[in-house]
Amino acid sequence: MDFDIKNADKIVMTHTGLLPGKRGKVIHVCFERKHDNRRDYAELILPSRNVVRAEGFDEGELAQLRLYLKGQERQIVKEAKQINHDLIFKL
Repeated sequence: MDFDIKNADKIVMTHTGLLPGKRGKVIHVCFERKHDNRRDYAELILPSRNVVRAEGFDEGELAQLRLYLKGQERQIVKEAKQINHDLIFKL
């Protein structure tokens, strides 16, 4: 399975802190890419890596984003925990 992500260098990833989900805590991860007066968007959830919403990313690109999340999951979870920590101590 070898897919290419178009304009991969122009994709911006953001994510939430840990949020309550139906089966435990989850993290929403968003990928955005702007080109040709258009915005492509994909939102996936960790740990399942299920797609919540996607516009402009094809199935192959979504598969690549899932693989990326699989490889980066530990780091993203660590950062999400830090977001929660920072929010708690700033209240």
